[in-house]
Amino acid sequence: MRSRHYKSVRFLKICSLKFYRLQIAHSGFALFIGEFNSSMHTLLIKLLTRTTALAGLMTFSIACVVSLMATSSTAQSINSPSDTKDTVESFESSPQDQLKDDDDDDGGESDDDDDDDDDGGSSSNTTTTTTTTTTTTTVTYTDISTSYWASNFIYRLSSLDIVTGFPGGEFLPANALTKAQYASIIAQAFNMTSVREVVAINNISQNYWAYNAIQKAYSMGFLDLGSGGSFNPDDTLTKLEMLVMLAEALGYTEITSGNTVDQILSVFTDASSIPSEYRTIIAALVEKGIVVNYPNVSELKLFEVVTRSEACAYVYQSLVSLGQAESVSSAYIVDVVGTTTETTTETTTETTTETTESGGDDDDDDGGDDDDD
Repeated sequence: MRSRHYKSVRFLKICSLKFYRLQIAHSGFALFIGEFNSSMHTLLIKLLTRTTALAGLMTFSIACVVSLMATSSTAQSINSPSDTKDTVESFESSPQDQLKDDDDDDGGESDDDDDDDDDGGSSSNTTTTTTTTTTTTTVTYTDISTSYWASNFIYRLSSLDIVTGFPGGEFLPANALTKAQYASIIAQAFNMTSVREVVAINNISQNYWAYNAIQKAYSMGFLDLGSGGSFNPDDTLTKLEMLVMLAEALGYTEITSGNTVDQILSVFTDASSIPSEYRTIIAALVEKGIVVNYPNVSELKLFEVVTRSEACAYVYQSLVSLGQAESVSSAYIVDVVGTTTETTTETTTETTTETTESGGDDDDDDGGDDDDD
């Protein structure tokens, strides 16, 4: 019984001792943890303080460097005005001066005065070549040879896209010119200021191939419409009608040379057939070189129907008179050379000779004695 009691007491002592030791250990650990936390806290504060100081120092250092760089740049700008002047002068120098020497010279005595772009000469020249290309249309008609009397007029107008042939490749130069064809040629050849408003043509559809050309020719004054704004496109024209319309539209209604109307028209064998109201106009057209007569240059035949080739000759010569086409050589262009007035001036010189009689022959002959005293 005692033995059991003793064991129980001993067991309780041992448990109490272990519990006491455990309590002491727990207190020590808690104390260690507290001290450790305090130490870490202090360490972190010190580390943070030092980091902040270092960051401030770095910021201050960067600011000092930037300030130093700015001060240095300003001082360089102030202390080196010649550099700025040289820069300005380099921009103000002419392109020719810049071409003279493109080395990176510093202006010293070591300058070799040798240009990078030199080819052995003392200066560099730049040559600019401008090429102008003029496109013309080359057309060949099956019924017009180069020896045809009006080939120059027709082919030159074709190259300017003023006249065209027919689908089969023909031009039909001897055919009568219709009013529609006349209007088409005029509209292509001239771009003059309108002298009257464009009007609707009552008896022709707007889809007609020459409708716009007829309107343009009318507005420029190259043709007239019938009553009620009608127009007969298939009608033909006489030479006189076409020449008069050209003259009135171009303003060639008065002569400008020193010749009279009769003197200019005297080159024609049929001048008497010209209506009196048109004599001045025909004379003015002759002055401008617009009248072309084939096959006889001295015959007008104004009341014949104008052909397509004759119309081309009249229109081309009109362009020449305006300076819009090059002149051509043709034996059928009426030339007024020779119709100018010839003025003869007679000059009488009186010579008085004093003769002294000394006997013998008193003739003043110097080419032989005719024995006439």
